[in-house]
Amino acid sequence: MTDPYYKEMKHQKREYEWVSNCVYANYKIPTKCICGGAITVETDERGRNYYVCKDFKNDGLHIRHDCLAALEEELDCLRSQYAEEVSLRRELQFELAQMREESKELKQLIMVGR
Repeated sequence: MTDPYYKEMKHQKREYEWVSNCVYANYKIPTKCICGGAITVETDERGRNYYVCKDFKNDGLHIRHDCLAALEEELDCLRSQYAEEVSLRRELQFELAQMREESKELKQLIMVGR
């Protein structure tokens, strides 16, 4: 017998993943189709590559996304993440420098007070 809370939690997690797949279906490199199927790379007659659901039907419920566009979107996301990381690191380095200065001042005050 399973815990009803656990069962409900698992159901909500699956539903969230499905909604997430729907929202980001044609953005970045897809990992799973909306239908839950696997994604493969196929080439059309012009030589362009596409990320395509293995059960693709042109009914709007399956993914067919241009590889080049997907890679560009993925790269844009990585660039923005990198910029955020650099910004955070600079802030932390600035705070660390301030803390070092404050600790030097405290050491001097302690030495003077002796």
